[in-house]
Amino acid sequence: MVQKAPEWLTLQFMEIKSGQTDDRIQNLVNQVRSLHAELDAEIRSFQSASGLHCLAGCGKCCLKPDIEATPLEFLPLALSLYHEGVAAEWQKSIESGDSICKVYNEGQSGQGKCTRYPDRGMICRLFGYSARKNKYSEKELITCQIIKEDQREAFDEASARINSDMEVPGAADFYARLRAIDAGLGGVQLPVNRAIAMALDVVMSYYFYKEREQA
Repeated sequence: MVQKAPEWLTLQFMEIKSGQTDDRIQNLVNQVRSLHAELDAEIRSFQSASGLHCLAGCGKCCLKPDIEATPLEFLPLALSLYHEGVAAEWQKSIESGDSICKVYNEGQSGQGKCTRYPDRGMICRLFGYSARKNKYSEKELITCQIIKEDQREAFDEASARINSDMEVPGAADFYARLRAIDAGLGGVQLPVNRAIAMALDVVMSYYFYKEREQA
């Protein structure tokens, strides 16, 4: 079952009916994409400084069944699917599928298994190349066991330097900024497919009412 959409969406429907609204969804998507672009730039800088990198064609982190994300970070994906005319199809597929991310495709050739890489969520971008603070207020890298073992020397050096002279994206900081864009959609953590499904529900509901009122 898809979680109930945030209250602002109901209020937005009222604004649509009164003709006093711009495209709220597109505005949110623009802000999320801008934040993602800033994060990507910081990640590229950290990768260059640390030498850490994902193994080509890996994708094993996407196979975790307990990945959580916010609907807001997948709003760009939902809007892209809506404009492609496949949003409802994707939502039905998610509701009848398993817990592995709907966007993941084991059979995809190339460097990764993500079928919608440009519209991937914030959690997908952060994992591997961000940090959190432990109980001693020290930064710890959030990354996978494969990188820790296969790139041990670079990992150990980066782990030390992020607490001195190496910049690294802060996971909590970026999620705080995501919540600041919209607390309703950016403040709830759901299993990844439920987050995508809720983003799809919000987009489809919004444009259903918008198009009906404009007809």
